[in-house]
Amino acid sequence: MRIKPPHPDMPWVPEMPVRRLKPSRVLGVERFSDFDEFRANEVLGLGTSTPLRPREFSLSRAILPLRDGLFVLQRSFARRYEAEIGTDNGVGLVVPLTFHSIANGREVDSSMIAVMRGKAPVKAIEHHPNTYLMLRFNSDMRHRGWADFDTVLSYVRTQDDPMARLRAAIVEMFSLASACNDPRQLEALYRPIQETLLAGLDATLLPAGARTARPGSFDKHRKLIAHLDDVVALFGSKPLYSDDLAAALGVSVRTLQVATHAVHGVSLHHYLRLKRLWAVRVQLMTGGDGLTVKAAALGNGFWHLGDFSRSYRLVFGEAPSETLARGRRPLHLAIDA
Repeated sequence: MRIKPPHPDMPWVPEMPVRRLKPSRVLGVERFSDFDEFRANEVLGLGTSTPLRPREFSLSRAILPLRDGLFVLQRSFARRYEAEIGTDNGVGLVVPLTFHSIANGREVDSSMIAVMRGKAPVKAIEHHPNTYLMLRFNSDMRHRGWADFDTVLSYVRTQDDPMARLRAAIVEMFSLASACNDPRQLEALYRPIQETLLAGLDATLLPAGARTARPGSFDKHRKLIAHLDDVVALFGSKPLYSDDLAAALGVSVRTLQVATHAVHGVSLHHYLRLKRLWAVRVQLMTGGDGLTVKAAALGNGFWHLGDFSRSYRLVFGEAPSETLARGRRPLHLAIDA
């Protein structure tokens, strides 16, 4: 199966089966081929599983702790499942890669993300193995505007394009962790990786109309974006993260999202991404002989270098290596050219 994100900023990414992920110093991998040895993961609470076809039992999971939460990518088995799922604090999510079940009498498929604040009883039947990501964030994420509902458990039906980009980011995140044997290397990428994941979740979980500004609020939003630009300038060469910028401005991320969309017609993440691309371009054009494209990209929060190169070429019409080469040319040669 190939996940096809139609957005040009994201490549086609093959869905990586969990069983192909290898453990590393930052990624834990567990595999079970015998139900008697199977242990449930507690990321979203413990439950009771009864396999529908015990002779075909197989389960694989990859466990990745990030800065603000825990992430478990799992390939389950056909089963009946009973549990009280959710979190005692923060928010829990189940993001499907390939998924179908009947949960509490409701059909749940690959287009639906489960969102939990608190704990709720669930009785489900899964007739086939499912692949999904379980996430637990330490924050309830209401400041981002996610699924602002009163019930403990809700399902958010997503659109195809943002869901495809979110799945692609998940696959790349776990692939990188599987190949990384230096915890310091991944630790340096925690924030960029998590920001990419948050961008994908913002795009899928914000309800329709959440970015629509109230009538007569344009001037207020224009002033807020002007302040945002000032703060970005003060950040200098530091990577730009939505939570940090919102905190510096004293507003919620959701407020920044509404203002960016009202003033520029794009999402907050797209706007910040363009600014980070411009920051890389300036460095490549003015950097010294020791500068590399990789160092400039990583220094500005781009952790997926293939995706960065495609985005850079799309925005500027040339590869980042071409910009770097031109920046290193003597001034008189550059003028003559």
